[in-house]
Amino acid sequence: MNILQTLTCAYPQWPDGSFVDVTGQDFIDHLSIGASGWGGAWITIGLTVIFGLLVYVFPVIMTETEHIQCYPLWLHCFYWAADFMGIWVFFYAWTAYERFPLFLVLSIGEAVWVVMETYCLTRAVQYERSIIWKAGTSKKTMIAEIVCMTLFFYLCLNFLRFEWHDETMWKFWIFTQVLVTTVPVWELRKRGYKSGNCMALSVTFICVALVSFNPWSNMWLAVKPEFFSLSANPWYYLTGLFCLASSVYGLYLYIKLPPKEDIMRSGRKAVLK
Repeated sequence: MNILQTLTCAYPQWPDGSFVDVTGQDFIDHLSIGASGWGGAWITIGLTVIFGLLVYVFPVIMTETEHIQCYPLWLHCFYWAADFMGIWVFFYAWTAYERFPLFLVLSIGEAVWVVMETYCLTRAVQYERSIIWKAGTSKKTMIAEIVCMTLFFYLCLNFLRFEWHDETMWKFWIFTQVLVTTVPVWELRKRGYKSGNCMALSVTFICVALVSFNPWSNMWLAVKPEFFSLSANPWYYLTGLFCLASSVYGLYLYIKLPPKEDIMRSGRKAVLK
């Protein structure tokens, strides 16, 4: 099969022609102590989770110090829906697959993300109402919009997970990395100022792209090499190249933008450094 056919009509398959899927058993087979390459796989997963936490830790800090966030409101809603789904998906996997510890760790991690996302959504109502909503919009309306948007994402993401037969979210979860390495960059470009961002966050986006999409060692490849190898899934790595280029451009853009300074927006002072 030539490269054009691979990119347009091929899907990961076993030698007998059946389609490859990702199951909870793959985690046990590839990540159990003693499995081939299990140590490096756990290190890769650890780094991915750490950088995944940092992409929310830094925005929380920026929200408190600068009273403006780097993510658009809809992205917070998307992540809240995705991570709330992840709590019960990974917890169920933990009960169904021999109490494998990674599933419990991921379930707890998802709960931590939901707490940070809830915090950011409440701060959006408190600090960014003049930026996101029209003047005079009531708090009840703001909250209703957030709830409706989050519910919409929750329904759609669960629908997609069922359509993809994605019992562990492993195929879906990669899109959280795709969005976080691209959307904040173009949001920064659209705004044209550094408020709500920092150098450390821009570097973190690059690290997320590198650990998530390099073809030698990433946590998706570690769990299911038959599905996420370069030969089986070239679109995964082409998407990763775009995400890496986008995150590098974000760092360049952040460096080139004017220094932060105190600004006044609709009577609200943001303390910027």
